[in-house]
Amino acid sequence: MLTLSLPNKINPWQLVADHGRLTGDLALAELPRLAALLNQTNGVVNVTLTAGMDGQGLRFIAGRLHTMVELTCQRCLGPLQLPLEVTVHLGLVHSEAEADRLPDDYEPLLAPDGLMAVADLVEDELLLALPQIPRHADQRECEVHGYGAPDPAFITEQRRPFGLLASLLPDSKRSS
Repeated sequence: MLTLSLPNKINPWQLVADHGRLTGDLALAELPRLAALLNQTNGVVNVTLTAGMDGQGLRFIAGRLHTMVELTCQRCLGPLQLPLEVTVHLGLVHSEAEADRLPDDYEPLLAPDGLMAVADLVEDELLLALPQIPRHADQRECEVHGYGAPDPAFITEQRRPFGLLASLLPDSKRSS
């Protein structure tokens, strides 16, 4: 089995043919699309990927990505430390038609015959793992950052969003 450290680029088809393994760390700062969403980019992603062919003859890249990222909680706007433990199970394909024929346990990786950037592969998987609306799991963590529950009087007022419109109507139309 061929073992590689993290190169900048790989030929995924050759990696599969060699039953290759990619292990190492990749700086979050080297992932510009992900870094644009983070509060800090001083961490690293631990990458462990293996490539091969399964019993059905499908070529795959599988493994794990592990990192800790800091996002902004959308409830309290405070910092949110989020551990990401991503399981990767990609089936290599040349076309979208091949992707449609992959079993459900594989995510398609439309792989070129040439070289592909390892950072792009890792970044795509991490972006897919981010929550759409990041927020603390426990609302008490938000309270530490100054977020409080809404005032009950405000909530009662909110339940009648068109209540003030009635006061704008002339008295004759209100009774109808």
